[in-house]
Amino acid sequence: ASWHPPWYSSYTAHYREAECMKEAMEELLYSYGTDIVFNGHVHAYERPNRVYNYELDPCGPVYIVVGDGGNREKMAIEHADGPGKCPEPLTTPDPFMGGFCAWNFTPSGKFCWDQQPDYSAMRESSFGHGIL
Repeated sequence: ASWHPPWYSSYTAHYREAECMKEAMEELLYSYGTDIVFNGHVHAYERPNRVYNYELDPCGPVYIVVGDGGNREKMAIEHADGPGKCPEPLTTPDPFMGGFCAWNFTPSGKFCWDQQPDYSAMRESSFGHGIL
């Protein structure tokens, strides 16, 4: 499957911006056994482990962000789990993506993780180009 904004990205750029879409559709992809999802939007590369609802799950899809690691808008380099880098929850809604739906917080009840999330296997700011 493929669409533009990622559901799983640990970069501050567009962090949890498509959470409403994720909440509405993730169960559908999971129930039909979707194997892989390609996204863009974040100008960096990130490849998680198989994940469902922010938990590692061997039946969940692999979500790959291939956001063409840099262009005139520059690369995404900051991670939401970096010290002082977590965006405030109410600053992330995008009305074109459904507004604020980030009610799924981390197990500790925070909006961001304190370290690279378990689901995030590889992230690289300087690369993000992919060809399907």
